[in-house]
Amino acid sequence: MTAPRIKLVAGLFGFFAAGCVLPLNAWGQASQGYSDYRQSLMAGGWKPNVGYGLKTAGGKALYKFPEVVCGPTLCNAKWRDPQGHEKLITLIRGLDGADHRVAP
Repeated sequence: MTAPRIKLVAGLFGFFAAGCVLPLNAWGQASQGYSDYRQSLMAGGWKPNVGYGLKTAGGKALYKFPEVVCGPTLCNAKWRDPQGHEKLITLIRGLDGADHRVAP
């Protein structure tokens, strides 16, 4: 296995392992809704990385927000700050149409 492939597998394992543990601890804590947080980021000059999220065959974003990719309980959103640096934000997935929550 090549070094990039090992890093990819390790990263995916860590993402899904965190998805099993983090939400159990975070559900008891109040966290900010992603819709409000998203608006505050945009007001501060941040830009969503709309190429990061998954798309349908027709090119439409698979999730409500084009910068978000979700697993069973956690989601990630990619953003760029005003200087162009990338930031990954972890979200607790909203169930049954509820807004995602920003993970603590």
